[in-house]
Amino acid sequence: MLSNLPELPVYHQYPLTLVSGAGALVCDEAGNVYLDMYGGHAVAATGHCHPRVVKAIQKQAEKLLFYSNAVHIPVRNALCKKLVRMGPEGTEAVFLCNSGAEANENALTLARLITNRSKIVSFTGGFHGRTLQTLSLCGIDKYRALTTIDGEPLFKHGVIAPFNDAKAAAELIDKSCAAVIVEPVQGLAGCFAATGEFLKSLRKACDKTGAVLIFDEVQCGTGRCGAFVASMLTGVAPDITTLAKGLGGGFPIGAVLTNHRGVEAAAPGLMGSTFGGGPTACAAALANLRVMESEQMIANARKIGDRMKKALLKIPGVVEVRGAGLLLGAALDRKARPVMDKLLAKYKIIIGASVCENTLRVMPPLNLSADSADHFTDCFAKVLADKEN
Repeated sequence: MLSNLPELPVYHQYPLTLVSGAGALVCDEAGNVYLDMYGGHAVAATGHCHPRVVKAIQKQAEKLLFYSNAVHIPVRNALCKKLVRMGPEGTEAVFLCNSGAEANENALTLARLITNRSKIVSFTGGFHGRTLQTLSLCGIDKYRALTTIDGEPLFKHGVIAPFNDAKAAAELIDKSCAAVIVEPVQGLAGCFAATGEFLKSLRKACDKTGAVLIFDEVQCGTGRCGAFVASMLTGVAPDITTLAKGLGGGFPIGAVLTNHRGVEAAAPGLMGSTFGGGPTACAAALANLRVMESEQMIANARKIGDRMKKALLKIPGVVEVRGAGLLLGAALDRKARPVMDKLLAKYKIIIGASVCENTLRVMPPLNLSADSADHFTDCFAKVLADKEN
């Protein structure tokens, strides 16, 4: 049934109407304050409305709100230089766009330009966006089904391999393979982390066959897992990394970071994005990254993530805690949705779900305080102790 709002009813929404936010807190129209352990879907990396990010947006908007990539813009150049410096080993250049799905689409396009091949290998549990090609590569059946008509896939060059199975992946990564795309820590699936051995095996197979290795760090990157990109935790450098979500601190932006292979294949006219790399988005992202560095939020993500992980594992009813930093999946001995609803209704805590019906995702701002983390785990324990859940 359609709501009385002029929006397509395509989202399961929280029963909230939010009007403001600051740090890890958001406020509804009635003045109620909520602890945001969802982060607007891992977007509010430096917290809601960080003053330095807001000021950077205001200042840039007053000077030049937008111009396309048809001209040079200093703030775009500054952001690209910073991403090259902060990115994985071997990063040489950046392509800016507007979202994670767009970043992954362009990463796959770049891989085909590099290799002149068609096959793409992705993995069970992986989620790479909601465009036709990215959904076709989704390792979650219900989403990939959206790209089939009468059982026939609209994109026929994707192959889904089992996650963390090095042997199965190696058999599929051959001379016909253009790219391998993987989330180092899977978000929507429930925060399952790729093992270092698995990622090393993918690197080895891609080096052997010439396939392009793409790490989708749209959700697990930009400091969320306790390093700027999660691949840094394993020592494995991809050819291409994609970023979005937390990159702009709430302002839409995506990025494709590439090594020399992408630089050598690129040429004017082969890729493009009207709004990608606009000055206001770049100003937001640049300020966001500077805040992250100056306030040591990546280190805080490691510290607070470890603190919450230890606390959650002590709670009766929590059977496993997956993930890294402030991208955690708390697997329960019961369905997760009632727990999520009770946290919101009784304790005013917003938390995220996953496709695993027993798993909740914890992905708050990276500047979450120890006191807020402890308040969350205390409330979580009380909800699980309630016999009604």
